[in-house]
Amino acid sequence: MYEAFYGLNEKPFLMRPDAKYLYLSKGHQAALSMLEYVFMSQSGFAVITGEIGSGKTSLVRKLLQTGDDSLAVGLVSNSHVKSFEELLQWMLLAFDQNSREESKVQLYKAFSDHLMHQYSQNKRSILIIDEAHNLSAEIIEQLRMLSNLNADNFDLIQLVLVGQAALRETLSEPLLLPFVHRIAVDCHLEPLDLDETHAYIRHRLMIAGSQQEIFSNVAVPSIWEASGGIPRIINLLCDTALLFGFAEQLPTIGDDLIHDVINDKRQSLSPIAG
Repeated sequence: MYEAFYGLNEKPFLMRPDAKYLYLSKGHQAALSMLEYVFMSQSGFAVITGEIGSGKTSLVRKLLQTGDDSLAVGLVSNSHVKSFEELLQWMLLAFDQNSREESKVQLYKAFSDHLMHQYSQNKRSILIIDEAHNLSAEIIEQLRMLSNLNADNFDLIQLVLVGQAALRETLSEPLLLPFVHRIAVDCHLEPLDLDETHAYIRHRLMIAGSQQEIFSNVAVPSIWEASGGIPRIINLLCDTALLFGFAEQLPTIGDDLIHDVINDKRQSLSPIAG
């Protein structure tokens, strides 16, 4: 609706994760570099955490674009499972494998056979589990046991857990001490600071085709304060501001309009800082 008015090719602040729009703050760049290291080496487990909307899933999708034929990467997005057997089914599907087996033994064998086949093809298997904070400590421990599969001193699978801060609480349970000892990469995505919020907004507008400053310098601090530096909330505020600005035919989004947007969102269910 507002794209043509602001000289945009598409909406720059959609809520769904999109690796094309990923902005690499210092924290995101560090996390990406560490995950790339995991992808390129046998360095143990990786754990990436962050608040809701902090860019974890976009980071994962960026990694999935690696294009390295020596890697077989499976992504499990549905971690709302009641048993390890159910998770095994999702893991098999993540690698495009048949998941019709019913017993835990059959599922385990099917998955281990697939890993061995990948190894015979000179491929390393990497399993990424998104929303891993939903997993119980017992299921995570069984994942560790699965990772003990090896051939010729070569680990058949590397594991990357991605989730909210609650994942760290689960990993602190005594049962998971052996798992924690095998974590090689541990990174928590912090909210963007004010300068990063400026850069984030400019970055997304540029990707969408903007060739002008749409948000005034005085508007961005209000966006940052209300969003807490969380990218998804920044998107919500900016998208709404562009809609309001278009309705009022404003070529530049100023601080007054941003406060109108913030007040509007605070009256809804949106998680805007008060």
